[in-house]
Amino acid sequence: MEGCTPGQCATRRLHLGAVILAAGAGSRLGFRPKGLISVRGEPLLRRHLRLLSAVGVDELVVVLGHHAEQLVPLLEDYCDATAVIQPVDDHSQSASLTLGLSALSASIDAALVVPVDMPALETPDLIALIGAFKHAETGIEFVGPVVNGQPGNPVLLSRSIVDQVLRGEGEFGSGQWRHRKVPWALDWVTENTRYLIDIDTPQHLKRWADASGEP
Repeated sequence: MEGCTPGQCATRRLHLGAVILAAGAGSRLGFRPKGLISVRGEPLLRRHLRLLSAVGVDELVVVLGHHAEQLVPLLEDYCDATAVIQPVDDHSQSASLTLGLSALSASIDAALVVPVDMPALETPDLIALIGAFKHAETGIEFVGPVVNGQPGNPVLLSRSIVDQVLRGEGEFGSGQWRHRKVPWALDWVTENTRYLIDIDTPQHLKRWADASGEP
């Protein structure tokens, strides 16, 4: 199956891939594996696997690195998920993204990129983001949520952008380029603050625990 532009994808079902980025050391969190953080009694990595499966993602890749031995068991009930291991001495967000996208098949129309440290995401949030990509104007190759002027996550990359990443083109491993206005990127404006909530530091974790009632 060949890739399509988002405008074309609006008329048929996307063959959708997803990459969960979970290779980090969690250094700012005291070297704690973020994928093991409990959200309503469920490890965060397993929660993302469940949500992505529920929204009909066709191919699912998890990028592991630091803490891989502790996180691999969480994939046991998801036989369709592929784990790829990034060498810990070569860890960077850009390298994680490239490794994860390279494990998706050439038949995907788009890839959803999900940082593992987002505890507030729910199924409707993913469905809404996918819908924004499907119904975007022709020529849009990237869709990312923007809440109160702040860029959020997850994001969706077209087949064309995936190919650029695999060729080592662009700055897609970093979010810095999102502050530059480019015609092929859609800032999908929403009031849904769940796209902004992540856990990167002990303060973030405490704030989340206090707000959600998590232990």
